[in-house]
Amino acid sequence: MSIRNKSFTNIEQLSDEDIKTIFHRAEVFKKLHAEKKSFKKAFSLSADQDLNALLVFIEPSTRTRISFEMACNNLGIHPILFSDVNSSSIAKGESLDETFRTLKSLNPSVIILRYKGSHFKFDDSIPVVNGGFGSYEHPTQALIDVFTVKMAQKKLKNQNILILGDVLHSRVGNSNLKLFTKLGAKVAFCSPSSLFPKDDLWKNVHCFKDINKGLKWADVVMCLRIQQERHDMSIGLSLAEYRDQYHLGVDQLNLLKETAIILHPGPCTFGVEMSIDVFKDKRSFIIEQVTNGVFIRSAVLSLVLDFKWTFD
Repeated sequence: MSIRNKSFTNIEQLSDEDIKTIFHRAEVFKKLHAEKKSFKKAFSLSADQDLNALLVFIEPSTRTRISFEMACNNLGIHPILFSDVNSSSIAKGESLDETFRTLKSLNPSVIILRYKGSHFKFDDSIPVVNGGFGSYEHPTQALIDVFTVKMAQKKLKNQNILILGDVLHSRVGNSNLKLFTKLGAKVAFCSPSSLFPKDDLWKNVHCFKDINKGLKWADVVMCLRIQQERHDMSIGLSLAEYRDQYHLGVDQLNLLKETAIILHPGPCTFGVEMSIDVFKDKRSFIIEQVTNGVFIRSAVLSLVLDFKWTFD
């Protein structure tokens, strides 16, 4: 299985060769960016090639949307943003299904979709890239996170990955578990019992009930935001109580290995998930994650659209 010329909605679609190709291209893009060269020099593109991408963002976003827009521009793809639902036909009662069919009929080269639902029916007549579906998956973010660990620690196999926070509602957590496990890392989680994941995917994943033990074990700590907008009922504790029990602060930093790294897919609620001191710690690679987002999403789009690689 491969994502070449196909929709990319979940981690299972990635072949080993896809992952290798995406990481290699992202590294090259990072190098080209540092040298202030165009990504387009890495590909053989026809002079008359006219590509466009529809960014259908029906859920708010900063990092994902802008990094996809920048990725498109870097690849010579014209990005067209659809995000203001209130000024669209959805506000008149049109269903999301009908809106999506209408957008597909415009024949864009690729659609990048972000919305609050979960499962959606796709065919490969026009490739669709998952920009974040509800609590289901966020595969490009997982690629960014794994790539960041790979660049920082030079290895993935047998690394201890602790996912900390609102695992129940996290599409990032789901995709990270799949990808890190696929690449040989060991994944565990730590969260309040009311935020334990319920999907069978997590059934055999170790849970640290004591955050301190989890932090001492971890080579990578992935903090997750408390996603209050997805809570359909009380989670059994207040944000203040969550902070007292699961907050990553200076005291917790002292428990981490010197070689450990800290990640957060953003946006981060300082004072709840972590303190600003953690964000500024030398082991924090949160800004690096954001930077790597452009390179990974450029690599994903180049593979989905099957650009011919020519970079030596």
